[in-house]
Amino acid sequence: MSSALTTLTLTLVLTLIGATKANPVAPALPPSLDLGSISPHGNVTAGAARLHTSSADAIYPATIFVCLALGCGSCTGYDLSIQPHNTCLVPGLTFVSAYINQPSNQGLPYAVYTGPSGCGSFAQIPLVNTCCDASNYIGADFKLT
Repeated sequence: MSSALTTLTLTLVLTLIGATKANPVAPALPPSLDLGSISPHGNVTAGAARLHTSSADAIYPATIFVCLALGCGSCTGYDLSIQPHNTCLVPGLTFVSAYINQPSNQGLPYAVYTGPSGCGSFAQIPLVNTCCDASNYIGADFKLT
């Protein structure tokens, strides 16, 4: 009996030691915003199911947040339901990350782009409710198309 108890205790100790030495799984990297990138989703910003409804109730509220810190920290939001389309919009601040907050998670029937000052080139925000860091520019404007 003592031998069985010793074996069981040793097994538990080795299991705990093994568990403490396990390597953590690295978190997934957020998608990056690359100037001139072409979205595989067509001319839309996709939701979780990559499907879009025609109901305005499912689309809005939707807010674009442009952020002063990588990983979407220190953000300022703009209501997408009142922004004009096909117009370069300048929020008046520079940013290094962005995301679209949409509670329904349905996606948008149009694309949302961010870009550096001058409205000459853009990168698409591919998904709602997902933070994207700008990888090769400092953002200064955005556009809905």
